[in-house]
Amino acid sequence: MKHARSMIASALIGIAAIGLAGCSAGLDSETVEAEDGYIIDILALDGSETLAFDPDDRLAPTEQSTIEFWVQPEWSTDPGYDPIVLSNTGDDGTSYAVAVTAERDGLVGVSGEVVEGVPFDFTDGQLHHVALIDYGDTVSVWIDLDLVAELPLTFENYPSNGFFVGTGSGGDDAFEGKIGGLRIWDVAVEPEVLAQYARRDALGDTPHPDLDELKLISDFSNKTIVFNE
Repeated sequence: MKHARSMIASALIGIAAIGLAGCSAGLDSETVEAEDGYIIDILALDGSETLAFDPDDRLAPTEQSTIEFWVQPEWSTDPGYDPIVLSNTGDDGTSYAVAVTAERDGLVGVSGEVVEGVPFDFTDGQLHHVALIDYGDTVSVWIDLDLVAELPLTFENYPSNGFFVGTGSGGDDAFEGKIGGLRIWDVAVEPEVLAQYARRDALGDTPHPDLDELKLISDFSNKTIVFNE
């Protein structure tokens, strides 16, 4: 995880500089069935593309929040930077960003000037469920429903230049692999609820108990995100 601080810092400077000039050519998508017919929407990235969305106040972090997604990094050689899974950032700072390390041996969480690493082996070629639960003073990181770290950070609210999936700078630091099932909540989802719904449809016949706090859910099969109104 030697790249984490320097490479993430460079990547986020790049976001602020390019604004919403992300490339979307060549994006592919697929689906993976989980439980009870729930289909995880998967965005397949080859390292040359990204999704970029306009700034939106609904993406700003609240006092407590949760970000969860599925991820499968697929590069085989060190790209020289930590590929970014998602980011919400602006000229004044980064509200939140999550990356996989260049060596695929962990995650990196970023908010403001705080950069924290979490060891984990992503080299098995499998999809892994990741959740970051912000309690307002610490962030719990869960991978495959196991608590792997408590990070001394919280997601800060900065003016945003945009919300990005698969890159932090429009392509020069792009992610290669699969990202799917993104959900962002305005609440610290309880771990037992997280476990119950990680592989289930939050909008299904038995809705997620925090459904009113669901900020957005991805629809990567259509290369977009959907806000909960």
